[in-house]
Amino acid sequence: MSVAFLVIYEGQPEDPELFLRYYVEKHVPLVWKFPKIRRIEIDRGVDGGDFFMITRLTFDTMEDLRVAIHSKEREHARADMKKFPPFNGIVRRQAMEIMDMPREAN
Repeated sequence: MSVAFLVIYEGQPEDPELFLRYYVEKHVPLVWKFPKIRRIEIDRGVDGGDFFMITRLTFDTMEDLRVAIHSKEREHARADMKKFPPFNGIVRRQAMEIMDMPREAN
């Protein structure tokens, strides 16, 4: 069973393109340094809605996720958040179990 750590950006940045560019070019490379991280996905909201984006960090196990979120590498990434371009909204974080659903053969 793999797990994900979701970072949910509910609201909008003052300058969406500037925010996304900083996030991808500066912040994501710091997140890639987390121990045990397997994948990073960014889902960007389109066509209105409540969420600007959702970042999914994937790990093999819950223990791997715990190691990452208690690491010095995460502390560096958290410090970088103070440099983000202005964001108007709430940032939520949630650990999730990933349940793969195979397609039934018919």
